[in-house]
Amino acid sequence: MADIMPGAWDDVPVVLTATRLKQPRAEVPGSMTVIDAEQIQRWGVRSIPELLRFVPGMFVVHGDQDKVAYHASNPNLMRRMQVLVDGRSVYRAGVASVNWEDIPVALEDIQRLEVFRGPNASSYGANAFMAVINIVTFHPADTLGSRAYIRRGKQGVRDYQISHSMAVSDWLVRTTLASRDDQGFDGRDEPGPVDQAHDGSRDSFISFNAARDIDSDNRVLIEAGFKQGEARLLQRSEDQVAPVEDNQSGFIMGQWQHDFSMSRTGQLRAYWQREDRRIDYRKCAPTVALSPELGELYTRAPYWANVLGRLQLPPELVVPIATGTADPEDVEALLEAELEREYDISQADLDAAQAIFVRAFDGAGFDNLTEFTCGSYTFEFDEQRYDIEWQDTVQWNKALRTVSGLSYRRDEVVSETYFNGRVTNDLFRVFANAEVQLLQRLRLNLGGMYEDEDTNDAVFSPRVAFNYLIHPQQSVRLVYSTAVRSPDLLEQSPDYRIRVEDLDDNYLGLSEGDYFASQTGAYGDLDHERITSIELGYYARLPEQNMEWDVKLYRDRLYQLISNPINLITPEVNSDTRMNIKGVDWQWRWNASKAHSFWYSGAYVNTDVRLGDTTNLDPDERFNLGIVETRLAAEYSHNVSWSFDTGKWQATHSYFWHRNYNRDKAEESPYRRFELHLHRGWKRPGYELTADLFWHHIIAENALIYGGERYDDKDLGYLQLGVNF
Repeated sequence: MADIMPGAWDDVPVVLTATRLKQPRAEVPGSMTVIDAEQIQRWGVRSIPELLRFVPGMFVVHGDQDKVAYHASNPNLMRRMQVLVDGRSVYRAGVASVNWEDIPVALEDIQRLEVFRGPNASSYGANAFMAVINIVTFHPADTLGSRAYIRRGKQGVRDYQISHSMAVSDWLVRTTLASRDDQGFDGRDEPGPVDQAHDGSRDSFISFNAARDIDSDNRVLIEAGFKQGEARLLQRSEDQVAPVEDNQSGFIMGQWQHDFSMSRTGQLRAYWQREDRRIDYRKCAPTVALSPELGELYTRAPYWANVLGRLQLPPELVVPIATGTADPEDVEALLEAELEREYDISQADLDAAQAIFVRAFDGAGFDNLTEFTCGSYTFEFDEQRYDIEWQDTVQWNKALRTVSGLSYRRDEVVSETYFNGRVTNDLFRVFANAEVQLLQRLRLNLGGMYEDEDTNDAVFSPRVAFNYLIHPQQSVRLVYSTAVRSPDLLEQSPDYRIRVEDLDDNYLGLSEGDYFASQTGAYGDLDHERITSIELGYYARLPEQNMEWDVKLYRDRLYQLISNPINLITPEVNSDTRMNIKGVDWQWRWNASKAHSFWYSGAYVNTDVRLGDTTNLDPDERFNLGIVETRLAAEYSHNVSWSFDTGKWQATHSYFWHRNYNRDKAEESPYRRFELHLHRGWKRPGYELTADLFWHHIIAENALIYGGERYDDKDLGYLQLGVNF
């Protein structure tokens, strides 16, 4: 274990993520959180999302897929942050999200996480909307040798890992193999120690890194990885069997860096990546939902078709509609009173319903309308990305540095479920960022990116920031920036339908059929989601006290948000939600002595959500839409960590206290959790044995976001045994 040396604080830390230029922290045009390898080891967590809980304003919830958001966002898809691994984007363009489980990177291979907390489209383009997370891995030269561990714990935790780095001719290479398995949450509201929630996962991956210095001016880096796994999804009441998602993903990336001179460097990066996901379902639904006539009705009157297909029609209307005696105005009035939603029903709509009802007549009545039948269908999604980028960095003089470049990306998705075949999107980018020393103590950062793509309008995202240096490691900053999130391919070009096969016997006589609801481009042209952000910040690094501070006051205006869920029961999706967010982020790090270090981060987040057109929504839908953007945002959050290192033993204590999740509900939703990580190493000639014990105690009783996301067993943990040689 590396000791904490007070003298190390004399070094001026630099980061790369903010502008693509290496900058001292005091000169960065925005708020940064850096989590280094030593801190990762001290916290003892199993995943990248668990690390992000220590970032101020970053909120995480675990489930069949981990969900991460900065300040506020729809928790169903992680779609407003850009996530990079050594510069490669793992943000999915087909269905805007990041699947954390699909990132084939071992925590032990991570040198640091650089988290830029704020819009950064000027450096990384659309989707660097609210934050950028850059995962920087170790150079193979820094991990020479081998390491292995085995980990066992409660909730079915079973992890393995082995890694080896070595020199091969002129190359330095590292290969890591890892496997992770757990059972997820242990229940909804049922007591008992058994696993009540089918939400665990099993993942295995192999990653490869190779680096070579060709000569003093040229360097080459190659990275590749392959991952396969399965995610056990929650079983709903309509599922005959619990669904399982099988997934595979892989990538290969090459990077060449050339020093033209002492003041100019060029970098060419290219990568290919692919993700393939498949879920086989066996579900039951009303037989009428497979009626071809109902499917045709849905294309012109989706809300009326939903009433019929989801068995929401009041029973007293069945006979009048079936006999053709119902009046459209009377039906509208009864539905609006019963379902609390506005309807516009024509005589043609009633005639279509009459034909559907007549077909369900069994000679005595219309009981067939409530018949259920079961069948099988598959959700599949195969996405590929090709990306090539050139970047040019120039030190023009003592007062001016720039980084500029251009890139081309193609995203391609093949899915019969979501797109009825294949769709593509081509994206071209041009970007530039400049750092200007206006005065001895004043820095100006000015940048922007222009993007042009097939499926969305061209956009330009600028940023301007001033940093006033009180001291070389102490500054005040003022930042203005804008960013966009591009609607994904599913939002812009859906051809979303479900083909059900192997049907049970049913009154329609079908062995296969299409579910009545579909999405065939009905969303129309959605606008980019947009954000305008103003930030006032203070950064200080005090070497004499081994202390570091960062405080951020901000006001963000978000508009044209797409808050509606993208599914078959949502006939209409709009980009008309507005949200204003203001508050304070803070982080503090103090190495009090060689043996003691402290970390404290927190945030106050004040949100104001304003919905767009809700005419066609019922009260429950309006309520859910109103809180969806803040489900994963606590109004107050505090994260405290203390590490104690005796030289042989190391102990790290962490405490999380978050208050006012789902703040529009009548009751508060506090989140309180305590963690302890103990580490012990035994050095022997040529190798080192290690033992780790991780324990967490959940203090709060309630679920964080959804009812199933809870543990009945409040004390969980694992034991890890490893060897380094």
